[in-house]
Amino acid sequence: MNTKQLILEKTLKLMIEKQNSLISIREISTATGITTGGIYHYFSSKEDIYNEITERYFINYLKFNIDNLQQIKGNAKEKIHDVMVEIFKQKQIGIKVETIEEEIDYRIISLILTPNGFRYENSIEIYQSFLKELKEFFTQIIMEGQQNCEIRQDLLAIDIAESLILMYMGIQYNWELYWIDDMISTFEDIFDLEWEKIIFRE
Repeated sequence: MNTKQLILEKTLKLMIEKQNSLISIREISTATGITTGGIYHYFSSKEDIYNEITERYFINYLKFNIDNLQQIKGNAKEKIHDVMVEIFKQKQIGIKVETIEEEIDYRIISLILTPNGFRYENSIEIYQSFLKELKEFFTQIIMEGQQNCEIRQDLLAIDIAESLILMYMGIQYNWELYWIDDMISTFEDIFDLEWEKIIFRE
């Protein structure tokens, strides 16, 4: 691990331990064993450290690995199901923090970094662009399902895609805010009911 990453991860660990996003340079120096001058060699300011942590462990967490999702095969129902499961799996695993050996529930990291996330430049636009990309991906799957007479054709594909996005956001919201045990099992409980609403019927 390079020195810059060590500084970022040790600072994040301090944030988790203190349950606070405000950490002093002196605390970072003590945790890393790097002098304050050494820290300023890699970062111009404490704000610079916060911004990079926010980007790495909060903004990047919002992204979807579309390349992985595009590899999923099957009919329309299988694709929608397996894509959703993969998304929830990506979210629950979070982003690996090498210097934190014990397992950290990613919701703790998200909770601590959310205030910084809102201050991060264009964070709302970035999140909206991620959701737009996911909606376009679902729309493509649904249009293929409609062409193959797997999904009802009296509804617009984009409207169905938006309903799937809302379902995803609702489950993630409950996972983060109310600490439900598992997003995947929650999704499995409602998926068949949701599918019945859009299945093609002659």
